[in-house]
Amino acid sequence: MACQRGDELMGLLSWVRRSLSLTDHQGWSLYGGSTWSGKAVTNDGALNLSAWFRGVRLYADVTGALPLKFYERLGNDDRVQVRDHPVAIITGQDPNLEQTTQEFWGAQAAALTISGNAFAEKKFISDRLVSLEPMPRDTCVDRENGALVYRFNDRGKAETLPAVKVFHTRGFHLGGDVGLSPLAYARQSLGLSLATEEATGKTFAQGMRASGFFTGPRLDPVQRADFKKTFIDPIVGNNAEAHYGILENGFDFKQVNMSPKDAEMLLSRRFNIEELARFLGVPPILLGHAQDGMTAWGSGVENIMLSWLTLGLNSFLTNIEKSVNKRLLRPEERIKYYAEFDRNALLQADSEARGEFISKMIQNAQMTPNEGRKKDNRSPMPGGDQLLINSTLIPLTSAGASRSLAPTTQTTPGPTP
Repeated sequence: MACQRGDELMGLLSWVRRSLSLTDHQGWSLYGGSTWSGKAVTNDGALNLSAWFRGVRLYADVTGALPLKFYERLGNDDRVQVRDHPVAIITGQDPNLEQTTQEFWGAQAAALTISGNAFAEKKFISDRLVSLEPMPRDTCVDRENGALVYRFNDRGKAETLPAVKVFHTRGFHLGGDVGLSPLAYARQSLGLSLATEEATGKTFAQGMRASGFFTGPRLDPVQRADFKKTFIDPIVGNNAEAHYGILENGFDFKQVNMSPKDAEMLLSRRFNIEELARFLGVPPILLGHAQDGMTAWGSGVENIMLSWLTLGLNSFLTNIEKSVNKRLLRPEERIKYYAEFDRNALLQADSEARGEFISKMIQNAQMTPNEGRKKDNRSPMPGGDQLLINSTLIPLTSAGASRSLAPTTQTTPGPTP
């Protein structure tokens, strides 16, 4: 079976495809597919686009910054956090010798966003998992006798690993062994964006001057060279010595290119950002792009961000969580343990929302005052381990109990002696 990759649909030119073997991962990652715009799209080339770079980094930064916690299930749907389990140590504290958890999960999220797949090699001592080592984004997924195998190039050496030794997270897919690559499916839009940026750059490189032809009498080679030196060279480029010239002997200039205004260059650049945002599943406002009629502030933007957290980021994080539970835990452990990103950490930057959340949790007996103080990095206080309810913030166990009133004494003045 042919080796599958998340971005196998990049559409390399046929001569390139024939010249590359399945193990030539460097070649596959360096050559991009042809597009309608004529621009080859590669990973590095796509990241030169600010909208694409920002979208990929957004998923990487947010995922890497969130704590990935490990829990043990208890009775009555209760749970307790576990810190000494091998998987808890690797996923939440120390993935390998060279990376922090933020670096590791950020890189996994970036690979997942770009190619639809993220790979890491599982290292064992005996049967104990001791580290997760990053694997190339262009790792090939194959099958031998029906079993999954992973082929990649490790510092010039071809390696093949069985599925039991690979931590593979798949993105959106249609039932295959690999996730579908957003980079591959967005290649036409990426190619158009690259072409637009190139055209914009060339326009400014020529000092915003129109290109065209000089019409006039026929010149011999000496006259043609002299005309170019005298009238063309001084007005070409940003560092041109002159901006205006005099055409002699009936010469005229015929423009052949469209002006930036006529080409709607600015509108095209705006649309390209919105198109890439659709492929990334990110609202344009989070890429620093405000659509027509929208400001960068206000409750509307806040609702858009909450929508992305709910419909975009949440499913992205859930996919990673389930991959950890499926591929890092033994079958008998999956019933007892599970990993989960602490999404409440997203409130860290919003002190108002964070304070309101903690306040409501305490007032509705969902969290003790000391648990709330712990989330705010404050030390516990005596008496803060009881659940309270709103009313008069009495202990939950005292809710509904009658309270005795202190007796009152009324003094009646006696008769005047």
